[in-house]
Amino acid sequence: LTSCSPGWVKFVETFYPEFLPNVSTTRSPQQIFGAVARKTLPEALGVAPENLVIVSVMPCTAKKFEAKLPKFAQNGRPDVDYVLTTIELGQMIESMGIDLQSLDPEAFDMPLGFSTGGGVIFGATGGVMEAALRFAVEKISGKPLKEIDFKEVRGLAPRKEALLDIDGKVVRVAVVHGLGHARALIEDIKSGKAEVDFVEVMSCPDG
Repeated sequence: LTSCSPGWVKFVETFYPEFLPNVSTTRSPQQIFGAVARKTLPEALGVAPENLVIVSVMPCTAKKFEAKLPKFAQNGRPDVDYVLTTIELGQMIESMGIDLQSLDPEAFDMPLGFSTGGGVIFGATGGVMEAALRFAVEKISGKPLKEIDFKEVRGLAPRKEALLDIDGKVVRVAVVHGLGHARALIEDIKSGKAEVDFVEVMSCPDG
């Protein structure tokens, strides 16, 4: 079970705690970013660690809750200080009268270099699954990936299931978005109606 959607993780903790051992221990991209930034940026920017304020811009309000969890703090300081939703950022830009169309284009900072294509699709439903499958195929087969597209897990259908052949090994995957559909899938797994090896869940509709 994926762990990048904090609303989904909280849902499992509350309603299906027996599935917690199956939830990935990997932090969400927001929390990975915060921890890495907290460790590397003070030296890179020449600022004192205590003066570094890390702000994350995310589409999901549950990210605010996630950033305040005690487990994502070091020495009493959260890895991410503040979370703005994309709507809030847009409102701030409008309230300050900033016209983005009139601004001169400039390069953005890339402290970690270019992101991968998997990083680009991560936020859409099926994106986490596809990124994981790309890695899994190369890891299992030991060969470079020839075909990076896994169309079986794409699209806006609220629930998608697929059987994939990874170097002769059949892997059963499922992708759902929206907690109502997630609950239905979990109930099917509990009853034996659905058998899956890997599940991606996004609590927000469409990912």
